Amino acid sequence: MKLTLTKGRKGNGDTLVLLEASKEPLTFSQLLFILKHYFESEDSYYSPSSGFDGKAYLMKAIIDVYSGVPFEKVLKRYNLENKLNIVGSAKPIEKLHEILE
Repeated sequence: MKLTLTKGRKGNGDTLVLLEASKEPLTFSQLLFILKHYFESEDSYYSPSSGFDGKAYLMKAIIDVYSGVPFEKVLKRYNLENKLNIVGSAKPIEKLHEILE
């Protein structure tokens, strides 16, 4: 799996993480790398010093998913478009116990 950082479209400090994979599982270290750069990017573009929530906004969405809020509801709450292309599954896994069963 290859992760590439590139300048985002929103402005200075906005960073995109591009992911290239050939049926490789995403590792926790890769996920943490992605989150680190997303948090930094959110803080740079939606700066708390400018009255925005910055990375806290993303963290709230992550906590909602962790807490079992249905995935589609989280997307709607945070005005996120569902761009998932899930193959081999009828729906996204919404709760950790679904993975562990």
